Amino acid sequence: MSNAPIDVDTAFLEKYQESINEVFRIYHEDINPFIVQFEILKNEFPIEIQNEIRAIYGHLVRASIADNDKDVERNIAKMRSHTKRALFDCFKYSCILISDKYHAFFERYRGIDLTYINKGHFLHDIQQRYRQATKQLQAAKELELSNASEDQLVAEYQRAYELFADIDKQLNEAESDAAFLKHRATRRDLLAIASFVVGAAGFIYTVLSTAPNFI
Repeated sequence: MSNAPIDVDTAFLEKYQESINEVFRIYHEDINPFIVQFEILKNEFPIEIQNEIRAIYGHLVRASIADNDKDVERNIAKMRSHTKRALFDCFKYSCILISDKYHAFFERYRGIDLTYINKGHFLHDIQQRYRQATKQLQAAKELELSNASEDQLVAEYQRAYELFADIDKQLNEAESDAAFLKHRATRRDLLAIASFVVGAAGFIYTVLSTAPNFI
C-alpha cells in the first residue's frame, strides 16, 4: 500500500459545483431513503447499489486529485453516471421487494374470500395493477439491455416503481380487513369442527345407549 500523500485540489469543486451538487442531492434525497428502507425491511444493503456508491466515491476522489481538466471532467461524468445507475437500481430493487410482499400477502390469505374488501373492488384492482407494474418492470429491464441512457433507465424504472408503490399502498390498506376475514373464517371453521364433534359424540352416545336393546 502506497504511503504517498494525496494532494486534493478543492478548487475543482467550485468549477463543477452544479454537477457535484446534483450527485449529492440525488444521494441525499432519493438514494439514501431507499437504503434505509431496504435495511429496515430486509436487513440488507443490496450489493448492486453498494457497488455503485463505491464507484461514485472513487470517481469523486480521482476527480479531486486529477492534474488536468480532462481527467476531472471524465471522472465527474462517471460519478454522475454511477449516481443515476444507483438510483434506478433502487427503483428496481424496491419493485422486487413489493412484488415479494404481494405474493406473501396472497399466500398468507390463501383460501380467504377477499372479494369482501373495499366492496369487491380490491381484488380486481390490485391484480390489474400488478399486471401493469410487472409489464412496466419487464420493459425497463429490456431497455437496460439496450443502449439506453441512464436518464431513460431512471425514467422507466421510476414508472415501474410508482406502479408498485400503489400496490404497496393497497396492500397496507387491505391488511386489517384481510386479517379480520381470516380470523372470522378461522372462527367459523372452529365452530364447524366443534359442532361436528358434538354431533358425532351425540350419535355415538345414542348408539351405545340403545345397543343393549338389540342384545
